[in-house]
Amino acid sequence: MKTVAQQRSRIYRIAILAAGVFVHLMVCWAMLSLGFMSIEPLKFLGLSSLAGAGFVFFLLTVTMEWNLALEDPDMSLAQMLWTVSTVIVTSYFVEELTAVVVFSGLAMTFIGATRLSHRELGYFCVYSIALYGISVSFKSGVDSVTWLTEIAILVAVGVVLLVGPILCRFEMGRVETVLVNKNAELTTALRRIKQLAVKDELTSAFNRRYLSDFMVQQKAMADRHSYFFSLCYVDLDFFKRVNDRFGHSTGDAVLRQFADIAVQVLREIDCVARVGGEEFILVLSGTSEQDAQAAAERICFKLANLQVSQSDPNYRITASIGITAYRRHEAALETMGRADRALYEAKNNGRNRIVIADHDAEPDLLRARG
Repeated sequence: MKTVAQQRSRIYRIAILAAGVFVHLMVCWAMLSLGFMSIEPLKFLGLSSLAGAGFVFFLLTVTMEWNLALEDPDMSLAQMLWTVSTVIVTSYFVEELTAVVVFSGLAMTFIGATRLSHRELGYFCVYSIALYGISVSFKSGVDSVTWLTEIAILVAVGVVLLVGPILCRFEMGRVETVLVNKNAELTTALRRIKQLAVKDELTSAFNRRYLSDFMVQQKAMADRHSYFFSLCYVDLDFFKRVNDRFGHSTGDAVLRQFADIAVQVLREIDCVARVGGEEFILVLSGTSEQDAQAAAERICFKLANLQVSQSDPNYRITASIGITAYRRHEAALETMGRADRALYEAKNNGRNRIVIADHDAEPDLLRARG
């Protein structure tokens, strides 16, 4: 697949270069029509056909994939040598406006020249200057040609062919650097947007949207395979007192710290989601109710040792947790409702405790809490 794309790119480059030469030949034809070329129209058409035949050869070589056996499958140097040969040979017959014709042709070579390596560019420049020098020497007997003008054109050709592609390559490098930097910024922004779409902005825990998708995934595995998972519904006890006593900034810090504790205790394959003000749901993959209870106890232990505020170092916060395991083929809402009832029982029994849901209880909808 990659080779096909590369071959198409090579065909495109040949077509672009051939189009540039075609424009140059049209300029030459205009000069011929105005009487500034010392060649018969039929011979000029022969030269044009010969130039076109070279590009047909390159196109055929790529189409038949003969170029793949070459050291340089792109044949960039060969194409550029053929192009500049066409430009200089046709320019040889121009009598007065040689510079116009030469540079109109060389302008078309910049795109191809930027693809040459530094060594190939050197070969290309030497060949071009030498070929133009030879064409000038053959013109030496023509009275209308002044050596001073031709030498000036020769020097200009060398400068243009050497400096032009280097400057173009430098500018392209700068543009590429800008594009790479912009692409990195865009990637970072997209990553940030993706995070905001699935994570709670305050605590960096997952949000309800991600929790819903995660539950669907866990349920699908549990319904089809020998797989199980458990769910912990967490509510921070008397959290409103923290906001009233220490301020909302302290309350926000407590929420973030609880989320960090849960992430530290649980594994990467688990899910820590914030579903309300001080309510969290923890989904433990491949975990039984007993193992979920052990994890919840570790979280409660770390939470109990959390210093809420430096103004009252002895103030502590606790959590009530309801736990249940998913039962095959039940709705995710039923699992969450059962864990929610277990949490309600923990709160009714004095808070700061962990309750495993009653297996005989009938599932119902989640209750709404303010």
